[in-house]
Amino acid sequence: MNQHFNMELIQQRALLYLLNFLEKRHYRFTVITPLSHQRIFMRKKNQPTELRSLKDIFGWNLPFYPEDLDPQLFLILKNAHLIHIEQQHWLSAVRVASLDDQLFIHSAFPTVETDAVFFGPDTYRFYYHLKQYVLHHPHPVQRSVELCCGASPVAIAMSRLLTDTAEIFTADINPKALFYSQVNKMFSGIDNLHPTYSDLFSDLDGQFDLIFANPPYLMDVHERQYRHGGHTLDGTELAFNILKTGISRLRPQGSLFLYTGIAISHQGNRFLETVDEWIKNYPEFKYNYVEIDPDVFGEELDQPAYQHIERIAIVLVTLFAA
Repeated sequence: MNQHFNMELIQQRALLYLLNFLEKRHYRFTVITPLSHQRIFMRKKNQPTELRSLKDIFGWNLPFYPEDLDPQLFLILKNAHLIHIEQQHWLSAVRVASLDDQLFIHSAFPTVETDAVFFGPDTYRFYYHLKQYVLHHPHPVQRSVELCCGASPVAIAMSRLLTDTAEIFTADINPKALFYSQVNKMFSGIDNLHPTYSDLFSDLDGQFDLIFANPPYLMDVHERQYRHGGHTLDGTELAFNILKTGISRLRPQGSLFLYTGIAISHQGNRFLETVDEWIKNYPEFKYNYVEIDPDVFGEELDQPAYQHIERIAIVLVTLFAA
């Protein structure tokens, strides 16, 4: 136990050193879809180059030689087991992305591990729409929580819009996500954010002015935590559970903001039909449902679980008092 704690502390310090190192060099990296990333990765990997850039190493996660990296940074990451050697090259175990001019640690590409912590185009879209919602929200937010937070980039970026006295909780069942959340929190310098191990609301007390979430919404055969949204409701079981459990955790003027993907078949939208039926039990509440992208993750339609699905759409669901 002590050995594990010591390594976690070593890695925490190493990651903070890395983030400060990159910030001083004005590092920025925008994450793209895995398929596009793979194309750029292969293009860059096959190009001859004298030195790998910081974006090559910590953005594109390309293989590199020790001389490509600052010697002190290389040694710190090596001792923390945050870089490893593979086929005579070194690889970073993490990736660093930027959101709203802030840097965030998350899992390296490709995110194949069951407990990988993902950051992608959905992160940017989720943050943009949530930001617009909060800016036009008529009620103050003093206590909020992000469920399925991952590395917490959205909650940390959103903290700029809230008062210094506002409490912000970020919850996840993935210990690695909470570790990265803690590192990202420390680097951001905010004190009012609390990464919490919780299966949705299981370890969270009280009610909230704002509940927000971008949960996993795919039917993933490997059941990776950042992708798999459950076997029922065509991958939206987790999204629906957030609505069902969140409705009793809202303060009188509170609201729930859900960004998720919906699998739509030739028979219709099972998620929307289920929500329509469920909300009848709560006449004191209303919800809005808006489709903001009609077609994402088209490659998933080739998978066996999606043979009855025609498209996957990105939607926003907001729940609030009538």
